[in-house]
Amino acid sequence: MASPHSTRSLFTGVNRPFDGRNLTDLERMHLPAIESPARVRAGEPFLVGVRIGSPTLHPSERTHFVVTVDLYADELLLARADLRGGNAMPDVVFRVCLSEAASELRASGQCNVHGTWGGAKAICVEVIDGNLSG
Repeated sequence: MASPHSTRSLFTGVNRPFDGRNLTDLERMHLPAIESPARVRAGEPFLVGVRIGSPTLHPSERTHFVVTVDLYADELLLARADLRGGNAMPDVVFRVCLSEAASELRASGQCNVHGTWGGAKAICVEVIDGNLSG
């Protein structure tokens, strides 16, 4: 059976799984997995890990590799890792600090062969005045 992704260009927008409970091999190799605390305090740094491909890490070969890994809080770009094919593995850790409320962390990985793929994880940011957001 053909992949559902074969019916459209992989380079149009951000690719996401068609069925999150039944991932194709292509989706498993390209979807970002985000590791972070579920709850953080505004203004305090924390670590966020982004791994492209789960359970198997995306390849890093001369002709097939992840070009960039981006991390967002909602729509705000927090960080970007630029990778070089064959030299850098798409498994990165960012140290970030959120100064205001956000409801999700989003990550994307741009594959030079299969386009950009995105994933998200909910996060709750405790704002300094004691109110909870997210």
